[in-house]
Amino acid sequence: MKKTRNTVRSIIMKTIVSKSVKAAEQNANSACIWMFNQPEPPKELKKLRKF
Repeated sequence: MKKTRNTVRSIIMKTIVSKSVKAAEQNANSACIWMFNQPEPPKELKKLRKF
C-alpha cells in the first residue's frame, strides 16, 4: 500500500496537534515554583484543567 505525501503530512499534523494539546493540559494543571508567581494563562487554557 503506497501512501501519498498528503496522507503522510496529515498523519504528522494530527500527531503534532495531539502532542500540543497534551502539553497544554500539563501546563494548565501545574503551577510555577518560582517566588515571583506565574503569568496569567489564557482563558482557553483554563478549560483544559482536570481538577
